[in-house]
Amino acid sequence: MMNLNASRARGRVLLGALTLLCLTAAALARPLRVEDLQNLSRVGEVRISPDGLWAVFTVTRSDLAKNRSVTNLWRVPTAGGEPQQLTFVEHGSNDTPRWSADGRYLYFLSSRVDDKSQVFRLAVAGGEAKQITSFATGVSNFVLSPGGNTLAITASVFPSCTDMACNEKRLKEHADDPVKTRVITEMPFRRWDSWVDGQRNHIFIMPSEGGSATDLTPGDVDSPIWPGEQGGEEVAFSPDSLELCFSRYVENEALSGNSDLFVVPVSGGTPKAITTNKSADRTPVYSPNGRYIAYSATLRPMQETDLVRLFIYDRTTGEHRNLSEATDRSIASFEWSPDSSSLYVTFENHGEVSLARLELAGSQLTPLVTSGTSGEPDVARDGRFLIFSNSTLLRPAELFRLDLAAAKGTPPTQLTHFNREVLKDIEFGEVSSFTFRGWHGEAVQAWQVKPPGLDPSRRYPLLLLMHGGPEGAWNNEFHYRWNAQLFAAAGYVIIQPNFHGSTGFGLKFMDAIKGQWGGAPYEDQMKAVDTALTWPYVDTTRIAAAGASYGGYMANWVEGHTDRFRTIVSHDGLYDLLAAIYSSDFVGGTLQEFKGTPWQNPQALIEQAPVTYARNFRTPMLIIHGGNDYRVDPSQGLSMFQVLQAKHVPSKLLYFEAENHWVLKPADSVLWYHTVLGWIDQWVKPDRAEFQRRLTAASTSGTPRMETRTSR
Repeated sequence: MMNLNASRARGRVLLGALTLLCLTAAALARPLRVEDLQNLSRVGEVRISPDGLWAVFTVTRSDLAKNRSVTNLWRVPTAGGEPQQLTFVEHGSNDTPRWSADGRYLYFLSSRVDDKSQVFRLAVAGGEAKQITSFATGVSNFVLSPGGNTLAITASVFPSCTDMACNEKRLKEHADDPVKTRVITEMPFRRWDSWVDGQRNHIFIMPSEGGSATDLTPGDVDSPIWPGEQGGEEVAFSPDSLELCFSRYVENEALSGNSDLFVVPVSGGTPKAITTNKSADRTPVYSPNGRYIAYSATLRPMQETDLVRLFIYDRTTGEHRNLSEATDRSIASFEWSPDSSSLYVTFENHGEVSLARLELAGSQLTPLVTSGTSGEPDVARDGRFLIFSNSTLLRPAELFRLDLAAAKGTPPTQLTHFNREVLKDIEFGEVSSFTFRGWHGEAVQAWQVKPPGLDPSRRYPLLLLMHGGPEGAWNNEFHYRWNAQLFAAAGYVIIQPNFHGSTGFGLKFMDAIKGQWGGAPYEDQMKAVDTALTWPYVDTTRIAAAGASYGGYMANWVEGHTDRFRTIVSHDGLYDLLAAIYSSDFVGGTLQEFKGTPWQNPQALIEQAPVTYARNFRTPMLIIHGGNDYRVDPSQGLSMFQVLQAKHVPSKLLYFEAENHWVLKPADSVLWYHTVLGWIDQWVKPDRAEFQRRLTAASTSGTPRMETRTSR
């Protein structure tokens, strides 16, 4: 009996100790902070070694003091184990890793010399990386032949030059000329955040050991096409290393985006078109057996957006086959199986980016990973497994291994844990998906992120986040520029609606936005707010809204259509559509998006432009814009801000001189988050009486002073 009592006493002590430990752990847990994002390692592209034993991948880390990011190469055993760092540069980027055929070397792009990307080669056994290319204009991308002896280099060059010495001379002449001008005779003359300056993308062939390079696609045309702001390869070798397939624009890129695929012998010759589709054909990849070329395509000419289909071209019969039409989803990436019988694809689907296998026979789609946001997979050469990155709203991207012969439902194995230590004491908010009735009573999906440690007896302010595109989506991913957990950690209930026009819900749903950018999406998002205001933990008197790109357009639209929000944040948003369309780097798709061009149907753009409703502006706004944003010209943000100032609406402008459509530099990102959160807190956190007092004081104070910030 005494022993039993002693045992019970020890149990009570142990239970008390465990309870104390749990309470201590809960007390130590803290919300995510702005600076925490810059302490995270960002895991990127992965490639499996030919023998299947290693996976090499990129890891990007922030250098806040120097306001830059640094990318290095790592490797990890595919069977699991500790990752090993392979490159150790302290500035620039080492990315696009490619294994040599024998697995002895890694080829990659590095900007370690003169801040220009060049191809380097690293012996896996050890030693210093060797520079392989010295292109005066730098290297945009490269592909290593399957045999391992040849490199296909993509570089921007002056089409009138026949060698690299000529290009170097032209660049030096421009740099030394005290008169800085541009004479422009065609579009596009800008792309995303850079001026074209008369250069064209050409493909150069050279030995993989180094040596002279031969221009395989000379002429005043981009061959391959510019891959866009997301990057990617537009060149592929055939398995026998004797042929290249690449994309080329066949109409004006800025107006139509119509590109076709061409093939050319690696030894040289006249490229031959293998597609004639009147829209975009791109991203070719040969099947391992050499019979097919898989590629992505859109089918509707002159459209800014469309479903991205996966096609295969039979090199023997000349037949083209659409494999993915039945999915009613855009294919984001694809990779051949080693036996050429199927492709592994990723695609947006109801707020997730799923990984699946798509069979050539019958186009059967087998889901493999359906939760989170999966990156492009790489498949082991023996076909036993694949490796991919995956993130969620609760976790940054890490690498995972999926064994393809495992029983259905077997979860993938996590290979890397780069951010475990950084996040061990951080408490994230609860994430959930909800559905509400939006435009025309149709179901609309949205994400909710609650403040960490939510107290159900309290009421929290609500923040509506509006995504860009407009044909984009809020997916279940750990976003660095618009991190929902970081906003929730500041004490807000976050909602992220995938309104009509969003991708991942079918073509009909996506097309609902055509001609009415301010119609269905606005109604959806206001109904999402209505839904959230029924939740018992949401304060119905404290709500705010924020968005970027199209989300910035919607922020400007909301400003002129309701006063239900305490404040609104607009990042790189369109204000005057008549001016915005033709000040952008891409002017195509206007007819379909707005039912007419500015000279054909100006009223359609006027009716859908926030400028038309400026008379209603009264809600405090923060306006943000990047000086190198050529997608939405900075004049749009400046105009919006100046109208608010002229109307004495409380407003603030945050202008990043060296950022593009996104905020990418680490210290700039920290400033962005602190400014956005500070502005929202200023207007949302006070009680109603204090809010009205601040609003009145700001509205009657005249023109506020300009805040300036010098470089650190």
